[in-house]
Amino acid sequence: MVYRYPPEVHEFVKTNATKMRDSMLAEECNKALGTNFTASTMKAFRGNHGYRNGKKQWTKEEYWKYQRRYPEGMYEFIRDNSWGVSSREMAEMVNEKFGTDFSQTMMKQFRQRHGIKSGVTGWYRKGNPPANKGKKLEEYIKDPERVKEIKKKLEATQFRKGDRPANEMPVGAIVVNSYGYKLRKKQMQGTQWERWEFLHRAVWEEQFGPVPDGMVVTFKDGNRLNCEISNLMLATKGEMAVMAKKGYKFEDPDLTETALNMVRLQISANKKRRKQ
Repeated sequence: MVYRYPPEVHEFVKTNATKMRDSMLAEECNKALGTNFTASTMKAFRGNHGYRNGKKQWTKEEYWKYQRRYPEGMYEFIRDNSWGVSSREMAEMVNEKFGTDFSQTMMKQFRQRHGIKSGVTGWYRKGNPPANKGKKLEEYIKDPERVKEIKKKLEATQFRKGDRPANEMPVGAIVVNSYGYKLRKKQMQGTQWERWEFLHRAVWEEQFGPVPDGMVVTFKDGNRLNCEISNLMLATKGEMAVMAKKGYKFEDPDLTETALNMVRLQISANKKRRKQ
């Protein structure tokens, strides 16, 4: 059976819908006409009969005025007292004042949801060194047994002077990186790129000298693992871009080399036209 509300309910809702939220409209309608609306049933009633409230979203002030989930005044208290206060401290303050049961994590999430910033990041700022900087273990850990325990654990993972990693590769070792290029180790000391070199580039330089600025060594057959000198050629970055755009990369080395020469002719012709 479909329940039908009397005309006076329709008139009340239609007249007041634009002035109130569903929760207040339901409350006022129940008082005036003895109905039993809730906020959700009022919303459904308005939707079924086309009575729009004209309000798309609550402002912050409206939300905290009508919401019933949190104690009154709690939002304003957190908003006005958060700067420089950690989530743990703010949770303790709110729980004591409002009788809530916020945890540190819940307070952090609450402040994030409502755009309340504390200015507390947990990071060390420039010029504010860690409290244990330059100190020995014994200076900031007072328990001797605890110091011995920590040192014993550290000894198992510490490198001693002169020790080398068990998986260290010798000079001349060749590996393939994540991009499919071969790298060759050229020395034991230094940074990563002081210790390693691209094999295809090194092979070219051993044969013809340093690669000129703005040029790259590329593979005629497109295979990055084939670093034979016969499979390598020199091209500018602009020439490589044109070849990639036109699809001039082939597995046949001779065809790729011919395509590069065609691209060079096209680029040269275009330059001459622009000068005319």
